[in-house]
Amino acid sequence: MPNTTPKPLFLIIITIFLLMAAPTNAAQFLFTPELAAGVEYTDNLFLTPTNEVDDFITTVGLTLTGQLLGRTAGLELIYNPSYSFFADNQDLDFLRHVARVYTWKDLRRNTRLSLANDYLETENPRDTSLDFAPDDPTEGPVIGEDLTRRGRTRYRVNTTEGRLDHQYGARNTFYTALSYSFLQDIDTTPGTTVADHRIWEPALGIEHWFTQRWGVTLDGYYSHRDYVDENDRQEYNGALSLMRSFTPTLTGFVGYRHTVLYFDEPTDEDYQIYYPNAGMRYQFQENASISIAGGYLIQEFRDSDTPNEEGFVVEAALFKRWPFRSGHIELTGGSGYRIDDTGAEVRGLNIYYEGGLGLLYNLTRRISATAYGAYRYDDYPNDTPELSEQTIGAGAGIGYQALQWMNIGLTYSYRQRLSDIPTEEYTENSVMLVITMSPTRPYRWN
Repeated sequence: MPNTTPKPLFLIIITIFLLMAAPTNAAQFLFTPELAAGVEYTDNLFLTPTNEVDDFITTVGLTLTGQLLGRTAGLELIYNPSYSFFADNQDLDFLRHVARVYTWKDLRRNTRLSLANDYLETENPRDTSLDFAPDDPTEGPVIGEDLTRRGRTRYRVNTTEGRLDHQYGARNTFYTALSYSFLQDIDTTPGTTVADHRIWEPALGIEHWFTQRWGVTLDGYYSHRDYVDENDRQEYNGALSLMRSFTPTLTGFVGYRHTVLYFDEPTDEDYQIYYPNAGMRYQFQENASISIAGGYLIQEFRDSDTPNEEGFVVEAALFKRWPFRSGHIELTGGSGYRIDDTGAEVRGLNIYYEGGLGLLYNLTRRISATAYGAYRYDDYPNDTPELSEQTIGAGAGIGYQALQWMNIGLTYSYRQRLSDIPTEEYTENSVMLVITMSPTRPYRWN
């Protein structure tokens, strides 16, 4: 069983990095506390297809945010512990933890060294880590929702990444990074399969423009994945693109991505993925962008008796926000392929398409309303027989700014999961009332 606890040397390196990056000259410290208390009703607590169990969940949490900011370095710490009380299932009462550490140091004017750590410990299969880029819906949280997880067994996920970014010239950039992550199930029963694993992943990339019109991008990573109950594996992934800039906002490209996956044991079959593609990137304006590429994907297995998986695949990332006087409408979309083997279930090659539409409308100076709809389609061609699943989500909410330091929110959400495997399907309706209290501005010390 892999030891998912970081080794002392790893912790020492992080500590030294934090001390090195912490600004000391002309620095200011910002501190923001936030207290939240809420109650949620769900009609399908364990996300089961039949015999649904409903419950009321009361949650009390505190979010502490500290920032130490200087001219050439910065440090941000966010910690959110929250305790959940279940009305009918008291054995599930649990102290959840969500935390984020981000620190950076400018080594030179165009060179930055950064380190980020995200941590999640919960029993809720739909929880995620903190979203550090809420204004960019195409980014999302580092630890996202695991669509394959069911029930209320407790687990923890941690992701750490150290990264060096360097810009040379007006448009040329280079980066190198090293990440470590692990998943650990807390509630385990002897003899049952667990999803525990750890991943080491170095990566690097470069974007270089030879002229104002022509440039290339090259990036790649190596991933070493160790599991408790699954076959350990190694992934090599590299991509090369030739770019042509037509205007300052429009760039076309042709490229190729190659993936190789090796398993440690012969119980699983090694394979390669070939993906030649062509596409474009277009930055409409500050609140709109699109990147889209189409290509032909071939998954070739080492055993010649296993037929190849192949077909046309679109990789896309779309974001558009239409602001108006009292709010905005937001459209997001994405598609592509990945190897889905880092969640509660190992699924292999995953081809997905997703989209969402959201609305924010300020009814009055103190009252706002929200609504959203979302859809995702997942195809798993390596399953026998081939598996496809759909996720449909919708919801609405209303927020009331009772006081400058107090907000009251009421939300309703609907989630339906459709699958070729009947036991993987479920439908959930939930209603949540939350009261949030925080100061109007952070406490500041210079």
